[in-house]
Amino acid sequence: MVINRVLSVMAYDYPLEKLSIYLSDDGGSELTFYAMLEAATFSKKWLAFCKKFKVEPTSPEAYFRIAFKPDIDPLMVKDWLSLKVINLSFIIMDV
Repeated sequence: MVINRVLSVMAYDYPLEKLSIYLSDDGGSELTFYAMLEAATFSKKWLAFCKKFKVEPTSPEAYFRIAFKPDIDPLMVKDWLSLKVINLSFIIMDV
């Protein structure tokens, strides 16, 4: 999914003023616009989670494919669970 790639790049430890991401849409579906709105909301939470807990890989799809529920830090568990639920809804929308 394209959004996973975009979020992965946005999570890089790289100066924001030197980073530009361009996404092109052929306008084939109105759902693309709404999916991007949802992704923008998710990105705020995901990027903060990546920085706070030094997440690798930074692609949500790849991370949740290999990540097991953390049981060390209660704050991380709470954030992890909420992001996992949102990420699953993106996977369902992509099908």
